Amino acid sequence: MDGSQRGLWERFIRNECTTAEIEALLAQFNNAGNETDLLTLIEAELHKEATQIDHALPDLEQKENEIYAALLPHIRMERKPSLWPRIAAAASIVVLLGFGGYFALHKKHTSVQLVQNHIQVIAPGQNRATLTLANGQKIVLAKGLKGQLAVQGGTVIQASDNDITYNITDKEETVSYNILSTAKGEQSPYPLILADGTKVWLDAASSITFPTAFTGKQRKVRLTGQGYFEVSHNPAIPFIVETSKSEVLVLGTHFNVSAYDDDLETKTTLLEGSVRIKGKTATGILKPGEQAVLTDNDRLSIIKDVDTETAVAWKNGLFVFKNASIEQVMMNASRWYDINIKYEGNVPKRKLNGRMSRAADISELLGILQFGGIKYRIEGKNIIVAN
Repeated sequence: MDGSQRGLWERFIRNECTTAEIEALLAQFNNAGNETDLLTLIEAELHKEATQIDHALPDLEQKENEIYAALLPHIRMERKPSLWPRIAAAASIVVLLGFGGYFALHKKHTSVQLVQNHIQVIAPGQNRATLTLANGQKIVLAKGLKGQLAVQGGTVIQASDNDITYNITDKEETVSYNILSTAKGEQSPYPLILADGTKVWLDAASSITFPTAFTGKQRKVRLTGQGYFEVSHNPAIPFIVETSKSEVLVLGTHFNVSAYDDDLETKTTLLEGSVRIKGKTATGILKPGEQAVLTDNDRLSIIKDVDTETAVAWKNGLFVFKNASIEQVMMNASRWYDINIKYEGNVPKRKLNGRMSRAADISELLGILQFGGIKYRIEGKNIIVAN
């Protein structure tokens, strides 16, 4: 392994790699003759960590076999099927726990029991949403729905395989409001295209209230939950996303807003363009790659160089956790799998990392908890996490 590849490995250990860099690193280890490189690097890191925490290095071969046996039902090698499975297992445990977590797991003499444990199958959410018209009529939106859905004033609502559009055919005499909503365990199957051309995607347990046509000097919608916006550019008529705690004002841009009522913070992540965040009194301007965090008590902070991939992973059909708390992981699980989360005792303070498809059943996500040494049990639609 040359210097540049070793540098890439060190960035990977610090959780600083981009998706492309991780793929390049895996491709390197997948080349014939390089199978032992990854194990050599892992062993070196394990020795380093063992020295720091004054704990003897476990038998690597034995632990790899244990890890592989446990991970086998849960690892999906979608892009690299030829990757040596034992190396994939060793890499996975390092990614999910970090080296300190690996030793903490064995220091407590915790046995990995995923193979023996029976995990109740809880299916993932689905691509579905409900459109509520101004007259109260409800239309369930799913893949395969096509044709004209309704006429609201001078606006025709049309569905296709790829979107639902609001097309203005005549001048609106009165403004009508529609609501697109998702329940827990749902996300919008395709983008909603508003009358001005703006595209909106909704995550689970979310809703957007919007006019069938925009009139006046601004374009305003109201969001609950989480939505991703690609706003049609119109400097003369600003676009405003209103939540229970903030307003996001834009001219034309791509951004994500997470504003669940049961979250303590509202987060706005900007991918392109520029937006202004306004709380009750706090205000701020975002540049691409930044995230605004507004708390319940109206304290606003702006995080620079944020990981935008994590913020919009839901829109791309993924869970991506990077140094996420147990509460963050389980809140995501609650909304997507339509389950209830309960805690017994103090919530474990471990940070978790992982990536998985939202199309997978909940056993894959719970595997992350189990490798983290976190105890839980399933009772129907309830998951109880114990300290």
